[in-house]
Amino acid sequence: MNDTLLWMMALPVAIGVAVWFFTKDRVQNAWMPALVNGVVGALILVGVFYGSKGAATADTEIWNGMITAKARDHGTYEKPYECRCRSVPDCTGTGKDRRCGTKRECDTCYETRYTVNWNCTSTIGRWTIASEDQSSRRVYDLPNPQRWSIIQPGDPVSKTHSYTNYVQAVPETLFKPSSESLKAKFAALTPAYPLNVYDFYKLDRFLTPGYSTPDAAAWNLDISNMLRELGPKKQVNAIVVIAKTADPNYEYALRDAWEGANKNDVVLVIGSAEWPKIDFVRVISWTKSELFKVQLRDTIQELGTIQRAPIMSALQEQIGKNFERRKMREFEYLETEIDPPTWLMILVSVILLAAGGVTWAVLTDRFTRRRPLTRKW
Repeated sequence: MNDTLLWMMALPVAIGVAVWFFTKDRVQNAWMPALVNGVVGALILVGVFYGSKGAATADTEIWNGMITAKARDHGTYEKPYECRCRSVPDCTGTGKDRRCGTKRECDTCYETRYTVNWNCTSTIGRWTIASEDQSSRRVYDLPNPQRWSIIQPGDPVSKTHSYTNYVQAVPETLFKPSSESLKAKFAALTPAYPLNVYDFYKLDRFLTPGYSTPDAAAWNLDISNMLRELGPKKQVNAIVVIAKTADPNYEYALRDAWEGANKNDVVLVIGSAEWPKIDFVRVISWTKSELFKVQLRDTIQELGTIQRAPIMSALQEQIGKNFERRKMREFEYLETEIDPPTWLMILVSVILLAAGGVTWAVLTDRFTRRRPLTRKW
């Protein structure tokens, strides 16, 4: 158990003991409200502690794959609804206390509904592109929506997946934070982490802070196509960042902004003060294989200039040969180091102390400003 939680548990215990001590001479069985106060306080403390830990470790990664099939599915079901409603007598009580009135009572009838769902399946899940639900069979004659019609088996797909990230809660245990001055220096060149899945299953992972790239769509398509098979096979997500800078320290500012990226990410970072010259190359990844990062970096650096086809070819080859994804269970040991924020612990402490004070005041009738009679709990 977390050491901080153990120390914090002393607070509800102390409050319960204090409630008992200051009320035992005035209230019979004073231990009962004291026990309730302490137990409820402990439960609140544990709930807040683990709730905040869950919020701190909640993260989202990208899964990638490809469309395997699509189908137009027809179906029916029976929908219940109220029918033949009427007023009926409604009496309560007996004898002199008997009271009668009326209440609404209905039968249950059923309506046949007809449905059409335009679905597609992939190596990473299933999507419903559109659906219709009507009372007439004519729904089966509706034309296919354009979005579903253009889907083809083999199309690349992406989706977000929630997971527990212990490193995110305590990144300083694995990554040395960069200085505030470094973060400020590269603030304008630090894009948001790409999580914006659009058009059901598309995602852009080619980022060029400082540049406007005419062929960005081609880069994004190449990355998505590359991940059609590598995504499920290697459980990997790839991101390419080309920033307008020659300072290799940019890597650390980006890493901190993205909290080290995700456990399945390969982030290829290219610095280019003047396009298309390559000034530096870095790879941000949790991979077990340092050889993968070194070989990918050196291969891209040797190109000298930014070239889409060779860069994508090298990225695909190196991921296929050398990338090894880490599992989050390798970092479960960090769980004991995750503490709630200080302000939250102070707030909960104040609430528990206030609850203890109110319990004492109620039991001793302090609100009525008179000496109470001996009362039973």
